[in-house]
Amino acid sequence: MEAEGILGLIKEFGLPLILLLGAIYALYKFMVFSLYEVKNTFTKRHEIAAQNMEEMKESLAEIKADLKVIIEFIKTIKK
Repeated sequence: MEAEGILGLIKEFGLPLILLLGAIYALYKFMVFSLYEVKNTFTKRHEIAAQNMEEMKESLAEIKADLKVIIEFIKTIKK
């Protein structure tokens, strides 16, 4: 927009209305930016947490297998 156009809007509608519209637009841009950033951040954290959970499940499965072997070994010793 040209400077004359902006000055014409100020003359026609008044400075408070133009400032209000500018503030609403700035708030809108900030909200959209914030929402996208929060979404991206939480998506990354969720992916990392899901990967960690899979690693924990694999580790737990290995521990269970090892415990079964130990229990079977103890049973053979008691006989």
